[in-house]
Amino acid sequence: MDTIRIDEMNWVDIKEKIERGYTTVIFGVGSTEQHGPSLPEQTDALQADRFANLIARELGKALQAPTISVGFSEYHLNFPGTISLRESILTAVVEDYISSLAGHGFKNIVIYVSHGGNEESVKKAIANMQNKFPHIKMIYYYTQDIYPAIRAMGQKYGLTVGEIGSHAGDMEASIMLYLAPELVKKERLVKGLTKVITPRLRKKFRAEGFNAITENDVVGDQTKALAEKGFDRKRKEVIGHQ
Repeated sequence: MDTIRIDEMNWVDIKEKIERGYTTVIFGVGSTEQHGPSLPEQTDALQADRFANLIARELGKALQAPTISVGFSEYHLNFPGTISLRESILTAVVEDYISSLAGHGFKNIVIYVSHGGNEESVKKAIANMQNKFPHIKMIYYYTQDIYPAIRAMGQKYGLTVGEIGSHAGDMEASIMLYLAPELVKKERLVKGLTKVITPRLRKKFRAEGFNAITENDVVGDQTKALAEKGFDRKRKEVIGHQ
């Protein structure tokens, strides 16, 4: 299968692809942050990259730009290893991505956001750049919009929404067991906060840090995670996380 990743291609082939109608480009915006004692720092970045690739192939005549692997993760800094950009810096990086890609002739720019802390920066960047490039379609997709799929998954596997989790829970652990099992410390899969994140809890951890609501940085229950939950074999696609 030919690559659709522009960083694996040369400029001659990219130019040719655009001239042949490959005028849609997609890139992911992930993070490098703690995901509990069992999942790697690159959990969000890996998912952003793989999901962006899947979406590009599903769309057809689309190319994939390099994933932004560090995002705004300030409230995870109490856990070692997290790297966070300021929201203004992330906004500027996304704007530079858009400006660069728009200048090459892409007509549609799709951004896949795998980490909630990045949403505001991406929204601001799109709003700013849409004014600069009104002829280009720009959209973003944030995985927190998939609650129907989350609830369906819960019913299928007998899990509550709280157990599935919104950060490093059953769903995210299952996805990583499918995508990169060698990076998962299976003996450290744990149960974290299994309450649904309310606006009050979200406000609390954004102000005080994630350790204000969970000691192990897990929102959900990883202990029943399975690779088969991270891949829908009927639809042949990886299930996203919120």
